[in-house]
Amino acid sequence: MTFIDLKRFKLISLAGLCGLVVALAGCRTQQDGALTMPQGEFTYNLPCRVVNIHTEKPGKAVLFLWLHGGVHDRSKHDLLTKNHLDLCAADDSIVNYLDRHDIKAIALFPICHKAWVPECVAWKDCAIEVRHMIDDYVNKGLVDPERIYLAGSSDGGVGAWDYAAEMGDVFAAAISMSCDEPRMSAMPVYFFGTKSESDCTAQVDSLKQLGCNVYYKYSPQYRHGGDAAECTEALLKHFFSNTLHRRHNLPQEFK
Repeated sequence: MTFIDLKRFKLISLAGLCGLVVALAGCRTQQDGALTMPQGEFTYNLPCRVVNIHTEKPGKAVLFLWLHGGVHDRSKHDLLTKNHLDLCAADDSIVNYLDRHDIKAIALFPICHKAWVPECVAWKDCAIEVRHMIDDYVNKGLVDPERIYLAGSSDGGVGAWDYAAEMGDVFAAAISMSCDEPRMSAMPVYFFGTKSESDCTAQVDSLKQLGCNVYYKYSPQYRHGGDAAECTEALLKHFFSNTLHRRHNLPQEFK
């Protein structure tokens, strides 16, 4: 673990935390759950784990943003544990897909500033900070602005819908899991629900009639978070083949 001079970063107050232990992300995949800051002159308003995938390769990277859900067990509210960062298996499966397919990518796992309180995580309250993080990577020429992707589960799934609805000029596509709050979006949204959520088929059909580009699968066989299994090889290949200005019409079914 390495201490970084936090004077170089603009950080929000983290429940009275005076300092933050961080680890530098390396050139290869880092999946140890450490909270990290990217190297360089960045301004960060949220703590974040950074996973660099094949960043030794030339060219600009894909940028992938994961929105965590809520942790309402007080024993798991320590910001320096992995619990805030890996709340279901989907984020690992997506990162592993990028690694397995030799795709140069940077995955960001920010922590919502309400992550440690016993209430719903409100990612819409972090929209300005998240947009700043993305813009910083784009403006520094590190990532391809045509290939920025978003995913989240539970409260993070709600956040994915929030950002899909409000930042259609940023993301090429989004995945929303384990939530039941779809709304209009200009981008393709791959949407999943479990028996813990209500069946959104009627809502999705209404949105499709209004021109929303959404693929939806209700999977009552899964418990909350279990729809990570729907992030299949075929779906992720389709998801990452979207670009900001060449988005696909979503099929009725993935096989």
